[in-house]
Amino acid sequence: MEIVEISVEFPSGMVITDRATLSRELGQVFASERLAALLRQLSATEAPPTIIVRIDGKEAVLDQRVDGSFSVEVPDVSDAALKDESRLMPVRFGRAWSKDQRQQFGRFCHSLTVASLAGFVGYWHSTTNWTSTAVLNEAALAAIIVLTFVVGMDSMNGE
Repeated sequence: MEIVEISVEFPSGMVITDRATLSRELGQVFASERLAALLRQLSATEAPPTIIVRIDGKEAVLDQRVDGSFSVEVPDVSDAALKDESRLMPVRFGRAWSKDQRQQFGRFCHSLTVASLAGFVGYWHSTTNWTSTAVLNEAALAAIIVLTFVVGMDSMNGE
């Protein structure tokens, strides 16, 4: 059992977001009693909602069962699927990241880009004797600037 986030979207535009319990073995999602009671009340006045669950960074639509639970087809998060999803990020720490996590990581990479750029400019202005070590340090900082910028842009692509 694990905790997942579900969103209930009514055709009228109302959206309710809550947490639920997922049983991968059974392919079921159990909503909280509070949400189940709310859905029972709203069913009298609202059209049937679309209920979406986010599992391992992927979204799946839930089907409501008679007992109040929801059935779901758990999305495949195999290593092959993760390799297809990531272009410049070969390591996904065992699972796919959500959009918000990718954007935060992109912001972090861009912060590292700015810090490396400041180090590059500072090192350039403070070096009086350009030895091979100094040139190598500048080249390493330039490579870090390019790498963190590109990875940051890839992470913030919004997919």
